[in-house]
Amino acid sequence: MKKGLMSALALVAVATGLMVAAVSSSSAGTPAFEHYVACGLSRKASPANVCPVKSKKGAFFKSTQGEVKYTVCVKFPKQEHLCTEKPQVAEEGTLYVNKITSTSVGKHEVTWYVKGKKVGTTVFRVK
Repeated sequence: MKKGLMSALALVAVATGLMVAAVSSSSAGTPAFEHYVACGLSRKASPANVCPVKSKKGAFFKSTQGEVKYTVCVKFPKQEHLCTEKPQVAEEGTLYVNKITSTSVGKHEVTWYVKGKKVGTTVFRVK
């Protein structure tokens, strides 16, 4: 992990209440995690695939099956790869957002991990 990580990714707790498509499921058939990228940091920000370069950008995560520790990583257009320095606690039912402060134009790839296992990836572009 590189220095300056927190300038690229910052954890901000956001109130619950926003439901999104789930990408990981448990044996009971209920999604275990929800995640997405949005052009904004509020719980009302809609999932997005393209964000304006000057917009705020966030990587959202929610556990629906208990408290977990998660890590989020971003691969930037010039192949730089940054992850949160240590796993972050996500309480069940609470929506969290990691601020992505990139102003680099191009493709970004965001990946979420729980217990070291990849639970989802989202690609978005900054224009």
